Amino acid sequence: MGATSSRPRTLVVNNDSPAGLIEISDDVVQRLKSGHPSKTQGRSADDAQQQPIGDGSSAPTARGPSSYPNPPVPPSVVYQGELPLTSMQVLQEKERELRENDVYWTQRLKALEANLARTNQVLEKEYSDAVADVKKRFATTAVQQQLPPCQDLKAKVIACYRQNPHETLRCAEEVKQFTDCVNQHRIQLLHQRAAADPGKK
Repeated sequence: MGATSSRPRTLVVNNDSPAGLIEISDDVVQRLKSGHPSKTQGRSADDAQQQPIGDGSSAPTARGPSSYPNPPVPPSVVYQGELPLTSMQVLQEKERELRENDVYWTQRLKALEANLARTNQVLEKEYSDAVADVKKRFATTAVQQQLPPCQDLKAKVIACYRQNPHETLRCAEEVKQFTDCVNQHRIQLLHQRAAADPGKK
């Protein structure tokens, strides 16, 4: 500066990436975002003083005469801080994420199964209660299977009709006895129902 002539410092980095990408560390990203000098600034100044890497013909070491425009010097890239992740580290990270995902879904499935079991227990209890209620409501005191009344008189009427297929009036007495029996039984049932439900008229 001033009276002394300053010599620009250049650094050439060989990039072996097939995509032409240059990876930088998180420290460099934070420095670029904040605009503050990093903790490793002193070390980067020492690195910048080293000689260019390669045969030296890819970048000029001094500027030309002031009457000619000088070509712009490409910015130097220096790796600082942590190194970029390797493929093995990326694979291990993906496997760890898959394991965490498996654990999450296993726990979620167990919780859903427990919830389903509780729901089934509640539904089974409600179903049992409903069945018991229906049985209680429709249970009758006389559940026995009994034959219809007046079966002996019915048999007599049928036998008479078979003996006199063309003269049915000969069976009038048997028919009258059967009809009286049925009516008598009907009257008894009505009296029983009236005695069982005295409030209904």
